[in-house]
Amino acid sequence: MKKIEFGTGGFRGVICDSFNKDNIRLISQALCNVIKRRKSKKPVVIGYDYRFMSDKAALWMSEVLAGNHIQVLLSNQASPTPAVMYLTKEMENDFGAMVTASHNPYDFNGIKLFQDQGMDADVNLTNEIENEIRKIRKIKVIRHYEEDYSLYVEKINFIDQYVSNIQSFISNKVKNSDIKVLFDAFYGTGSITLDRFAKNMNLKNYKSIHNTHDTMFGGLLPNPTLANMLTLKDKVIKGGYDVAFGIDSDGDRLGVLDENGNYVNSNEILACLYYYLVKYRNQKGDAVKNLATSNLVDKVAEAFGYKCHEVDVGFKNISSKIMEVDALIGGESSGGLTIRNYIFGKDSTFAAALFIEMIVVMNKKVSEIINEVKDFCLFNHVIVEKSLGYHEEVDIYSYLKNNVPSFKKEPLEIQRINKNIKYIFENDSWVLLRVSGTEPVLRVFIEMPTQEEVDIYLDAINQFIKNMEGVCV
Repeated sequence: MKKIEFGTGGFRGVICDSFNKDNIRLISQALCNVIKRRKSKKPVVIGYDYRFMSDKAALWMSEVLAGNHIQVLLSNQASPTPAVMYLTKEMENDFGAMVTASHNPYDFNGIKLFQDQGMDADVNLTNEIENEIRKIRKIKVIRHYEEDYSLYVEKINFIDQYVSNIQSFISNKVKNSDIKVLFDAFYGTGSITLDRFAKNMNLKNYKSIHNTHDTMFGGLLPNPTLANMLTLKDKVIKGGYDVAFGIDSDGDRLGVLDENGNYVNSNEILACLYYYLVKYRNQKGDAVKNLATSNLVDKVAEAFGYKCHEVDVGFKNISSKIMEVDALIGGESSGGLTIRNYIFGKDSTFAAALFIEMIVVMNKKVSEIINEVKDFCLFNHVIVEKSLGYHEEVDIYSYLKNNVPSFKKEPLEIQRINKNIKYIFENDSWVLLRVSGTEPVLRVFIEMPTQEEVDIYLDAINQFIKNMEGVCV
């Protein structure tokens, strides 16, 4: 049996390899043991997405919980991850679980765990689950066709209440709007919820594509990356759309194109919505971002007289800081955000709905809104994200800790946080090197005043990796 580990996004594995029935039951039994040790008496919320085996895996989880005499609220249809987080929070349950591999390729699947308040499982819980797995010798199961199963498992509708909650946060000015929206669901569960929202709000010019169930995701990576979003550019221009959205397979990452088919990155999405909430909704409060996210949101916060708090990668860190400082908004460069009093997790159906409201209320084009925000806080930097591969044999983090790339200028400060190393330069410039926990890839984030400077620093990092491999391999 391969070791079962929970990273920042839960447990993930290749279907029929590490993601298999035995491991799903092991994780479920470990969860049951933890629930009993913590003396929780509340039901566990379980949801699943459109991925291959997701519905089966959710059923297998419910059978183990039933076998341990633990009550389960099982979704009666595929749903986005944020719907599970919402139900866990709304019903004041202690635990929830979602079968998904988020934005990974179609041959992956996985399990995300949630704790009280619907937050992502913290490291204490995931460590406890991992330790428990190693001790398990017996798994208790009541199969779904056995009579006693129905005593513990109730199938319920997650979608209606979840979408209604989103609508409660959105201005009635959106109702019956003429805004022209193109939405690419990438064959994910975001189609279930954003399409429902658009119908409920009677958006007259809303078009949804790739909104059917396809476990192969049309052969594409089910993630609203720059490359995937730009496949919509011609449709946006020819169709005269005001905005285009893309949502990943389980509904927590958002991609946006403006009215010209230009890509709106996640840093701009976060900053624009923060600006809108403060200036147009008259809301107050700080912002939270992870250390891979642009200083654009810092500048917006500073211009309003607020502070942007920076945390480690992992949305659970953002959620915890939002609670700690009562921040208005929190988000990350990988494409997710939430706001105060909403769920403590990223939600792209909600973010898209709020983005639509922003366009309608401000009555401006998306490109105009972005320019307004950047002019307001005097921000004009360029941020670039890259993934650079290296030889699997290399202990890259050890090398990074003891060596510094030959940058054009010496960094003013070097921050080392877990597997992240951030180099701070003058003029609000920075470079982040993040070691992937799942593959031999170095995530690189660079923010500089010009593209020319970005290219210079990226060349330095490429040379650094070549030098490292010459020494270490």
